[in-house]
Amino acid sequence: MLACIAVWLAFGPRTSGLLSALTIVAGLLLCAGLYVAGLWIWPPRWALAPIGIIITLAAIRKWQRRVGEPTSQPAFGSVLAAGAMAALGGFLLWSGITGRIEPQGASIQLASPLPSGAGFCALSAGSNLVLNLHYVEGEKTAASYEKHSVDFVKIAPNGTRTISAFSWHPKPIGPEDYGVFGAPVSAPCAGEVVEAVNDQPDNLAGHRFRRLDGANRVTIRCEETLVMLAHLKRGSVGVEVGEMLAIGEPIGVVGNSGNTEEPHLHIHAQTDVGDGASLPVVMRFDGRYFARGDCL
Repeated sequence: MLACIAVWLAFGPRTSGLLSALTIVAGLLLCAGLYVAGLWIWPPRWALAPIGIIITLAAIRKWQRRVGEPTSQPAFGSVLAAGAMAALGGFLLWSGITGRIEPQGASIQLASPLPSGAGFCALSAGSNLVLNLHYVEGEKTAASYEKHSVDFVKIAPNGTRTISAFSWHPKPIGPEDYGVFGAPVSAPCAGEVVEAVNDQPDNLAGHRFRRLDGANRVTIRCEETLVMLAHLKRGSVGVEVGEMLAIGEPIGVVGNSGNTEEPHLHIHAQTDVGDGASLPVVMRFDGRYFARGDCL
């Protein structure tokens, strides 16, 4: 999409000086919105910098064409395109900012479930649909009590979430090709294990390999809240139902089991009311509310 914008700026119809300036501002606003709210699976977020430079150079060419050549008649298409870019960019920027505001409601303080400072970052998290896909309720997305979920992946120093051999690949099929696969998971709170599933197979990566028959997972009752950690690797869960856990105690490693497109650690908290009407609970990790792109 950004490449199309650059081509349009460089070779599109000539416009007035005012419309040219508004078009440039709209393009930069779209870049800012994509940077703040975009789901940067591949290419990594830093790729937006050279794209922004290309758009800027294209905008300069457009301005030069305006100065050096006669201005064509007003083009409705140019006005519409600039308005669409500005609207989308403004929406994404607003969503990216407001989605980082912690929502009201019940909350729980948790410790990091993955090693801190090791590149584990939120791929889906935040307080709106743009940043957090768990706000979509459905069989293949999430239940209502999962809306404050966080999905963690591992981001390499080069910005990709895959191992170095596959840093060029947007979606390798092997689960072991993702940096988070096999990462150690620890208890984020102290409490009793009320659920432990350990025998579900690990899927290949990709939408068509999703399984809806359950993931390997551990659920801990932390006072009045249930905290679930899911998509663990088959055979890695080392705790049992009824066991009391301390914060930081190992419980398994990240896998790719269940309803998932690629390896990640899913974690969510819900009220423990015991009548099937659980409500979502907001999580803070080491005192911080997480949104997309935030790292442990």
